[in-house]
This record gives sequence, C-alpha cells and structure tokens, in this order.
Amino acid sequence: SHGSELQYITNTDSAANTYAAAIENAFNANGAENLTTYPDTDLADQLKTVARLIRGGIETKIYMVTIGGFDTHNVQNQASGDIEGMHTELLTELSGAVDAFMADINADSIGDDVVGLTFSEFGRRVAENGSSGTDHGSAAPIMLFGPALRGSGFIGKHPELTNLDKKGNMANTTDFRSV
Repeated sequence: SHGSELQYITNTDSAANTYAAAIENAFNANGAENLTTYPDTDLADQLKTVARLIRGGIETKIYMVTIGGFDTHNVQNQASGDIEGMHTELLTELSGAVDAFMADINADSIGDDVVGLTFSEFGRRVAENGSSGTDHGSAAPIMLFGPALRGSGFIGKHPELTNLDKKGNMANTTDFRSV
C-alpha cells in the first residue's frame, strides 16, 4: 500500500501552504512596510523583503540572501592599477544594499535585534592570473554589521600577504562556518 507515502505528500503540501500563508501575512502586515528607499538591485530587493518579514512579525532566526558574480577569473579590474571593473561593481552593489537595509531596520527598534554577516565559500588568490582576474583561493573576508555589535573596525589577524602557501593562497585565520 502507498498510504503512508501519500499521507507524507499530503502533510508536506499542507505544511508548505501553512508556511507560505504565514510569510505572505508577515510581508503584508500593517506596519511591515519598508522605511527607506533601496537601490534597484537583486541583493537590495532580497534585503528589502527580509526587513519586511522581520517587521511583519516572522520570528525566523536566520535569513540568507545571495549575490553572485564574485567568481572573477577575468576582468576583475579593467586594467592593471585600475580599480574599476566587476569587483568594484559587486562591492558597490553589496555596499548599497547593506546601507539601505541598515537604514531601514534602524529606522525603528527592529535594528537592535539584527546582526548581518557576509561570507563566501571560497576566497581569491593574491596574485593576478594574467587575465585581469584572480583564481580561487583559500581565504576571504567575513564582515559583520549591525547596531548590536560592540566595537568596530578590524577584528582578528591581518592577512599575511608574504606568507602564502605553494599555490599562492593566504592562510585562513577564521573559517566562516565557525562564526
């Protein structure tokens, strides 16, 4: 008999509908509206939704948003010594989205309970690869932001650019999965 399998599918469908309704209700709740203007980027749209869900009463502990494009094997910068290029554009998009999100959640009391974290599952090597880009590396920065954090500035050990492994990788001082 397939009764237990069919019941599992029915229960999963019911749970998905319940979760979807709760998310929709939070997003559309009175007072959930965003309190600032966001840039017109995919990342900003994701963070705008997160702010609405938090303000709308969803008690989710962790939200994950993504931005792609950091796999910059070529044209990371426009030319040698020129900081313009894909990497600058990506960091500008990240900065604008985070700035709008922080302004939004700090416009009322919800910002006191929010900490943001950026991470990447791979870093970049130090040396250019010959295509105005860099190859996959072992270390990448982790950035935390939010009013609940104490202090500011750089925390941890500065990367050692002169102490690279045989592949040209910096030593990873903090694994993002441990934060």
